[in-house]
Amino acid sequence: MSGIIISIINNKGGTGKSTTACNLAHILGKLGKKVLVIDNDSQCNSSKILLDGIDYTNSMYELINDDIPVDYCIHFTKYSNVSCLPNNEMVSALEISLAKAFPISLYLFKDKIRNYAKDKYDITLVDNPPTLGLVVAISLYMSDFVIVPNDAGSKFSLEGLVKAVSFINDIQEKANPDLKLLRLLITKVDRRTLASTAILQQIKKTFGEDEVFGTAIPINTAFQQAELADKTLCRFRPTAAGAKAYKELARELLVILDSVWPQKAKHDG
Repeated sequence: MSGIIISIINNKGGTGKSTTACNLAHILGKLGKKVLVIDNDSQCNSSKILLDGIDYTNSMYELINDDIPVDYCIHFTKYSNVSCLPNNEMVSALEISLAKAFPISLYLFKDKIRNYAKDKYDITLVDNPPTLGLVVAISLYMSDFVIVPNDAGSKFSLEGLVKAVSFINDIQEKANPDLKLLRLLITKVDRRTLASTAILQQIKKTFGEDEVFGTAIPINTAFQQAELADKTLCRFRPTAAGAKAYKELARELLVILDSVWPQKAKHDG
């Protein structure tokens, strides 16, 4: 298994995109996979967690604005087998120029990153901003699969999921026919509440159980504590319920990829 690019998207904030990207990367790295995390969000949450205490210069901003080669913008992290292409808050100022260059800009990551990531890493995880706009479309144009995290505590979660899945289908039809929704990931599950349980059941009923990860991520205050410390929860408190869930998710992810990737690799060839 190698060369898999997965975008993590949702148009809502607070669903666990950065948390998922960083904790999955951490565990996958410990399991021996060579992982790249691309921070495609100008809030830079993944960059802060994975590169805490590490000095670096080149980032997503230099990749786009100064046309610096991608390998100059990728940095080793303190997490085994995990590298990061960080972002910079200044990158938000480039969105206007990207919009002006549309539709050529849609192929930015496909042209600059895709081949390198596929050649050098087993799995690439792209952490995206909470939108369904141009920046996310650029990520999906180069991706093989998509994971959509979803907050089980939000009554608007189902509507957001429908929009995200529709967006994925639109990209698939127009430009990237090999793009696939890998699974929906249910986060912030509180099984003590009827609302959380009802939302979880409704999502499975609407999309089908095969489209939802069997592993759900529980609500856990340790996530916030880990973020304040700029660490993954799996490092900050590896015995926490949330950390255990991400370990299970990483193993489930590998099983799923083993079942779907050989067919896709053959098709690409």
